[in-house]
Amino acid sequence: MASSEVTFAVSPSIVKVHVLDSKGGHGVGSGIVVADDQVATNCHVIANSQGVQIAKYGERFAPVSMKADWRHDLCILQFKFLNIKPVVLGDTKKLTYEQSVFSKSYSGNAVKPVVSYGQIKALYSLDNENIIHSSSGFAMGASGGGLFDDEGQLIGVTTFKSPGRFAYFYSIPVEWVKNLLQQGKDIELTAQTELPFWDAPLDKRPYFMQTYDAEREKQWGRLFEISSLWLKSEPQSLEAIFTKALSQFELKDYVGAKKVLDEVVKKNSRHARAQFYLLKIAKVNNDTNQILAIETLLSQLDESLLQEAQ
Repeated sequence: MASSEVTFAVSPSIVKVHVLDSKGGHGVGSGIVVADDQVATNCHVIANSQGVQIAKYGERFAPVSMKADWRHDLCILQFKFLNIKPVVLGDTKKLTYEQSVFSKSYSGNAVKPVVSYGQIKALYSLDNENIIHSSSGFAMGASGGGLFDDEGQLIGVTTFKSPGRFAYFYSIPVEWVKNLLQQGKDIELTAQTELPFWDAPLDKRPYFMQTYDAEREKQWGRLFEISSLWLKSEPQSLEAIFTKALSQFELKDYVGAKKVLDEVVKKNSRHARAQFYLLKIAKVNNDTNQILAIETLLSQLDESLLQEAQ
């Protein structure tokens, strides 16, 4: 877990974004200083706004222009004389499952940046980069905040969460920030021209998002169908393989599920949810040695899953 010194060090680079919407209402989000005079946030925070400002140290600053990647929900506001230190940009290609991370944002419209600790639970390929699913929770106001590794390097922008009581939290990758900084074109503050990938009609969303409702509503046959389509589209996707195994397990095809889960952990032994379901299968089969081995591993990866399996 990141030290308090590291989490404190990134705070100056996290700003609050204030927006005047089309009806005259006030909205808030978060932003990250990613380069001199450049603040990254989610486009949905500022989309169709009548005015945008950021706040830091009791001062307010208005952008002079922006760069937008509407599909990826990433906008970079550009300022003059901002004089706020940028964060260090990291690399999602180096991330591993269950690696500790932390987010920093104005979650819940807090007065100062709020830190949330967690682990990387999954990585989903989208447009050749990695969407990050982590257990670093956040609430309204956190959109546009930063997800960091234990060294304080920015690895993602906290963007959206799944519905329901037990939400999943997702961040878009820092590589999209790097790309927009280098290749984005300056535009004036403008109306939204395209929905972000996560807000598209359900059948147009990435497969990892299409699994939300099926899993939450325990529609295991539907989940199997979605995972099959996902695997056809992305045969090497670890999460597509796991989702198929999950559906097989819930459909009580334990032999088929174990075969696929073994494939998942062979590719990535740190996949805690795969280990969790292998543990459940081991208990069905009364395999004492396997139970002990997986419980030992889960105690190191995700203690909460081990407790859930008891």
